[in-house]
Amino acid sequence: MSSSSIGGGEGQMFRFMSKKCRCERKAAIRIVESEKPSKGRLYYVCENPGLKGCDFWAWCNPVGYAPMYRRDEIDDKKPRVEEGVQFNGKLMKLEMKIEVLTMMMKTSMVVLLVCFISTMLMFSMK
Repeated sequence: MSSSSIGGGEGQMFRFMSKKCRCERKAAIRIVESEKPSKGRLYYVCENPGLKGCDFWAWCNPVGYAPMYRRDEIDDKKPRVEEGVQFNGKLMKLEMKIEVLTMMMKTSMVVLLVCFISTMLMFSMK
């Protein structure tokens, strides 16, 4: 599955995965423009709705960010793909560390709870 980009905050672009709709065409990405709580959110939709298309619809969640360059900043001799790969690698490592820390925190909370309950039971038996 390929990925694409859409302008995000200043100096960066959102990265997202391309999807195919039920009629096997590349789904279009649209932005919610109506006055709803989801205003500004991205979603996938079939480019050919109606008789020739399908009723495909799904939320589009960014999978990361990529740096955005002005034309005068781009040095064609410097490969930007490597920067994206390095950034994604660092992002994945950080996400894994967060998962490990979250698991350690949950485990610590369980251990503390068991110790607390054991202590309470010991004092209640005296």
